[in-house]
Amino acid sequence: MATLADLTNDHTDLDAEQVAYLQDLISSWGLLADLSFADLFLYGRSGDATDPTLVMLSHVRPTTGATLYRADLVGQVFERRRRSLIADCFDSSELVEGMANEEVDRGLNIMAVPVRRQGETIAVLARETVHPRERPSSEQERTYLKVFERFATMLKQGQFPYRDEARLRHRTPRVGDGLLLVDNEGRIEFASPNAVSVLHRLGVHRGIIGARVVDTGLGASILRNAFARRTTAIEEIEVGNEVAIVSHCFPLLDGDHSTGAIILVRDVTELRRRDRQLVSKDTTIREVHHRVKNNLQTISSLLRLQGRRLTSDEARAALFESIRRIGAISVVHETLAQSAEDDVAFVEIVRPLVRVVEESVSSPLRPVAFDVQGDAGVLPAPVTTTLAVVLTELLQNAVDHAFPTGQGGGDDDSSATVGIHLERRPDGLTVSVVDNGVGLPEDFRLEDATGLGLTIVKTFVEGELGGSIHLNPVARGNGTVAEVQIPATRLVGVRDEAQEPLA
Repeated sequence: MATLADLTNDHTDLDAEQVAYLQDLISSWGLLADLSFADLFLYGRSGDATDPTLVMLSHVRPTTGATLYRADLVGQVFERRRRSLIADCFDSSELVEGMANEEVDRGLNIMAVPVRRQGETIAVLARETVHPRERPSSEQERTYLKVFERFATMLKQGQFPYRDEARLRHRTPRVGDGLLLVDNEGRIEFASPNAVSVLHRLGVHRGIIGARVVDTGLGASILRNAFARRTTAIEEIEVGNEVAIVSHCFPLLDGDHSTGAIILVRDVTELRRRDRQLVSKDTTIREVHHRVKNNLQTISSLLRLQGRRLTSDEARAALFESIRRIGAISVVHETLAQSAEDDVAFVEIVRPLVRVVEESVSSPLRPVAFDVQGDAGVLPAPVTTTLAVVLTELLQNAVDHAFPTGQGGGDDDSSATVGIHLERRPDGLTVSVVDNGVGLPEDFRLEDATGLGLTIVKTFVEGELGGSIHLNPVARGNGTVAEVQIPATRLVGVRDEAQEPLA
């Protein structure tokens, strides 16, 4: 589906600032649809001076009434005669209202409002109802329609959408949350039933109509800030841990004066309670990772003490290999303990792992340089832990077998290097460990390998990650490439939170 920016670029002569102004409008015009009980459309006009056409840029449906259109009409282009009222609004830059005469639109009552910016009509907002609206049956409906007409005047004057509008962090407010209509002196003229219920949560049980906003507990500054800045103001009030109310104030403007405001109030007590639960849960999870990391380090220390008492070189080597594997898992838990998210970018795990291996194998007799390239994106914690052990084994295997003690790379003049290449694609992840060592033996077959390190790698990659591993000679030059491929289906967490790296 084409975006508003795409449609304006293809069909109109609007510049970037004018398009941004329209984007600000459609980000909050759900409020206008609710107030008008009708579908709202935004029309643009082509720059053809001889025969301009009209394009439908956007459409919003009301939550306070039924929509007239089940289909999506955005992007359709109309000749002037098929939307004559819209064309008249563009020509006159005045509000136009009447019955549509076009055959396809017969029976529609259309109110066309010019959307002006810096004295120029850049679009037209149209409210469409199926027939002329009868006399509103309730005070609430009459109030909402009058407020919509005041916003229509602001659109015509170029005062809506507001400049520097504040944004709610959870969602754009709608009329159904609860609406208070306030005059220019801060007295409440109307309160919807939902707004009355919200004020009751704040302990306001006396008469609300005629009361001042500052006496309701909603905050003394929200109305003052909205009038002074001539734009929206947002405040959130919490009464202990029992009640949390968000207030969103929209000033009603007429020329240089503020004639009143509407305040949308929403009870977000349950949302804030869940927020606190999530914060508590996240803190607990990070503390668990921290304790696991500490326990693993304790186990490593005990194994080192035990290793120093062993007389067999083979047993000591096996013990220290176990310590290295425990260290790889410890790195993952340490990173997760410091992260505010459940998962972390895998590259943040790779670099500490490389340091662990480098410290354990690098020596003056066998200097090895490591290089990390690419990005694997964000992976679920279980995948990260398993892949960290796999990568550690491959790095250790590369150092042990590619570079015999005292030797550098396969070429006499080259130094020993090991590269880690990460490549994330839509179909999965590839992790490659490339060395410039002596290469594979001529009769080497991965299926016949019996070493513990490669056995662990094959078991983890094929069994737990559902992937595959291949060891091949470097295409050009000396050395070996160990390539692990993991399908995309295994890179997604329980909440589908795995992400590809940012471009």
